[in-house]
Amino acid sequence: MKTSSPRWWYWLAWLLAFAILAVTVRMALEHALSAHDRLEADVQAVIERHQLTYIGDLSNQVFHRKDCPLAASIPKRFQVMFYLRRAALEMRFTPCHHCRP
Repeated sequence: MKTSSPRWWYWLAWLLAFAILAVTVRMALEHALSAHDRLEADVQAVIERHQLTYIGDLSNQVFHRKDCPLAASIPKRFQVMFYLRRAALEMRFTPCHHCRP
């Protein structure tokens, strides 16, 4: 009795199944990586939002936003950093009239 070898369509079906699996895995990985990038961008935005946002001037007790042009002119020895506006107000600092923090 002679055993017949698998037909050509049997191998073709396996090849097609493997190709579909490879494409599916690749698409899943691309989706997971792009979702990770979006998550990383969101996390970075939250971190930046909670960084030092106010700079106080010890010489005149005024606090500014980090990007205020008047804050850039404060000498380092007179600078104090605040995370919250409320913290600056509790230390009796007054808000800058230019940047209005």
